[in-house]
Amino acid sequence: MSKNIQTHNAKVDLVRKFLDYANVADASYAMLHYVLNGEIKYKKDGKEILEQVDTQKLGSTYFNKDTNTEQNSTYAQAIEARFNEDRTGDWCIPFANKCLTEKDKISNNDITQVKLDSKLSKRTITFTNRFRILAHQ
Repeated sequence: MSKNIQTHNAKVDLVRKFLDYANVADASYAMLHYVLNGEIKYKKDGKEILEQVDTQKLGSTYFNKDTNTEQNSTYAQAIEARFNEDRTGDWCIPFANKCLTEKDKISNNDITQVKLDSKLSKRTITFTNRFRILAHQ
C-alpha cells in the first residue's frame, strides 16, 4: 500500500486555505453571541453586571466616541479569548534567573478576561480584519 502524499510539492495557496479553514473552525467556538446581542452579563464580587458593548462585526478595533479612544472590538475580544484558551506562557523571575512554564488559560472562552486595551495576537487581528460575522448560533 503506497501513499502518494507529496508534502514537499504542496502549494502555498493550498496550505493557506487549510490554515484559514482551521482558524474558522476554531473561531466558531467563540462566544460571539455577545457581539450580536450587544451586551455582556457577568458576575463580579457577587453582583450581576450588565455591560453594553459594540456590535461591530468586522475589524479588530473601533473608535469609542464616549472616551475618545480606539479600543479592541467585542468581536476581537471574543476571538482572542477563544484563540488563547489553551495558550501556554512563560513566567520568568528576574532576580532568580529562572523561568517557569505554566498554563495561562482563559477559562471557558471568558470574554471578560480580555480587556479593551490589551494587546491582541497577530492571529486575532488578521482573522477579525478578514472575516465578518454572518450568523452565529
